[in-house]
Amino acid sequence: MKKLFLLATILFSAACSFAQARLATADYNKTMQPAVEIEIPFTEKTVMKTIVDNIEKRGYRGKENKGYMVFKGVMMSELGSGTYDLYFKTDRKSRKEKDITILTMMVSSGFEKFIGDTTDSRVIENAKTFLNNQTAAVIAYDLELQVKEQEEITAKSDKKYNNLVEDGQDLLKKKEKLEKEIVENTQKQAEQKAEAEKQRQILETLKGKRKQ
Repeated sequence: MKKLFLLATILFSAACSFAQARLATADYNKTMQPAVEIEIPFTEKTVMKTIVDNIEKRGYRGKENKGYMVFKGVMMSELGSGTYDLYFKTDRKSRKEKDITILTMMVSSGFEKFIGDTTDSRVIENAKTFLNNQTAAVIAYDLELQVKEQEEITAKSDKKYNNLVEDGQDLLKKKEKLEKEIVENTQKQAEQKAEAEKQRQILETLKGKRKQ
C-alpha cells in the first residue's frame, strides 16, 4: 500500500509539471469548433472514466455522440452560472506515447452553439481551470482503481491462506485418526498373533494324538 501512495505522489509531482490546458479547435460533425485541451499522463480509458465519474456524481448522465461523450444541461459552478452542454473526447497523443492522453473539452450554450474565447472568454478560462484540475482527479481515480485491485488481490490471497489453514486442520485430524488406527491395528496384530499361536498349539496337540 505504501508503494501505491508513493507512486501516486510521484505521478502527482510529474503531472504538476505537465502542460496546462490550452485553447484548441476540435473536429465535430465535419466542422472545426472552439475547444480547450490538456495532456494528461494516463491512458484514454482512465481519463474518460474519471471525467464520466466526475460529471455523473453531479447527477448528469452522459451519452456518446459523434465521437464525444456529451452531457446536456449541465450546471457547474466551476464554469459559471449558466447551463451548458459539455463535450469530451480523449485521444492518445501518439503511438510512442500511448500512456499520454489529450483530453478535449467543448462547451456549448445549447443546440451545438459552441463557446470560444472570443464569444465568452470567462467560460473558456473556467473550462481551462476545470481541465487543469482533472489531472489531479485522474491521479486520485487511478489510485482508487489500484487500491480496489489490490484489495481484491489481497482478499483472494487471504482466502487461499484460510483455505490452506482449514485443509491443514483437516489433515491433522486425519493424521490423528490414522495414528490412532495404526496403534489399534498394531494392538490387534499382537492379539491376533497370540491367538494364532494358541490355535496352532491346539492343532499340534490334536495331531499328536493321532494313532501311529
